[in-house]
Amino acid sequence: MNTTDDRSAAFAASPAQAVAALEEAARRTGMQHLSADHATGIYVFTAGRLVLATGEKVTAIVREVAPGVVQVTLSSDLQFGLTFGGPDGAARDRMFDALVPLLPPAQP
Repeated sequence: MNTTDDRSAAFAASPAQAVAALEEAARRTGMQHLSADHATGIYVFTAGRLVLATGEKVTAIVREVAPGVVQVTLSSDLQFGLTFGGPDGAARDRMFDALVPLLPPAQP
């Protein structure tokens, strides 16, 4: 993971609502669910046609930062140096852009 290229936002939502929104954002952007660890809040999606072979992987970290507020961080990892249709981080950016309208922003 390259933390300098992470995309992150805080939302007024529960962890379960954030995960449901992530799944919908993945569906809307053509990503496939690869793995999930509900205990740690880490979810992995892939843009590759072959789930483990090629393409960009997007890792989402969902953590509750206050009651009713979650922070969602997306980072990307290129598998085997192959991309299909975009620069590094393109799938992460598309997924983040699809996620933002699905959840209300946290109030400062």
